[in-house]
This record gives sequence, structure tokens and C-alpha cells, in this order.
Amino acid sequence: MTVHTTYFGGVSQYEPSESADVFGVVRYPKEFVERVTDRNIPAVAPPEDLLTAYKTVEEAAEDNGEPNPAAIAWNSVSYERRYLDYLEGRGQQAVLAELVERASEHDVWLVCWEKDARWCHRRLLANVVVAQLEDVEIVHHPDPTTIPVTEASDDESGPTLADFASGGA
Repeated sequence: MTVHTTYFGGVSQYEPSESADVFGVVRYPKEFVERVTDRNIPAVAPPEDLLTAYKTVEEAAEDNGEPNPAAIAWNSVSYERRYLDYLEGRGQQAVLAELVERASEHDVWLVCWEKDARWCHRRLLANVVVAQLEDVEIVHHPDPTTIPVTEASDDESGPTLADFASGGA
């Protein structure tokens, strides 16, 4: 079994199988979300205060011309720690138990707005689900190791996440 992650634009590009469960994991879904997912699960979307803090810092970084506003926002608001703490809530734990059960039976897709899984809660959510299972892998679409760290750069040969993981950048 596999837990896949992608953004809404990637659902049609990466084409989940008919037997897969495709879940939106966003707090504020648009109307089309119902058409591209089996259902949306806002209980495991980031809490509103975290989203607000992240967006505020990201917009300020964009206004300052920073090359990777998402990374600045992610780190500045302690996104990972705060989101993982949020998942400890009783309601979130009940949803996680259901996701774990489904992922043990067949492929699950977690879908939200962010294209780059490095700066997205669905990567963390997938890690939490898979940590409770054996022989289940995570596949991110697109693969974050292929995305340049500084997306604002015209030089597509810039360092990638894989470079940082290997100590090369």
C-alpha cells in the first residue's frame, strides 16, 4: 500500500487508481474539491491560527522579494511543531485512526492546495499515518527532491532538497 500526497492541480496529472481513497485535507474547500476527491477532511487540515500566521509571514517575505517565502514562513511560525501538536487532539486522533485503517487496506491520497510538499501539512500528515503501519510507503507528487529550493530563481539547476539531505548544498 502507498500513501500519496499531491495538490489539487496534481490529482488529474498523477491519476489515482479507482480503488484508492482520495481525501482533501483542507480547512476551506472550494466547490470543485467535491469533484476531485472522495471527501474533504477538515479535522486534519491546519488550524486557522496556524494558517493565518503562515500566510502573514509568507506574504511579507514575498513583499520583501525573498527567494523562498514558503520556507521562511514554515520556519518562522514553527509550522511543523505546531501542526504535529494539533494532531494530538482527540478529534484529530480519531480521524488519524481511520486514515491508518484505510491506508492499511489500499492506497490513500492526501490532497491540498500547496504544490511543494516540503512546506505542506500533508507531508507531515502522511508521515504520521505511515509511522503506524508496516510496509506502507509515501510518494509525494511532485517529488519534492526534484523541485529547486529557490523557486524564484530562473536557474533550474539550483540545489534541491536531495542536495540538502545528502549534505551537498
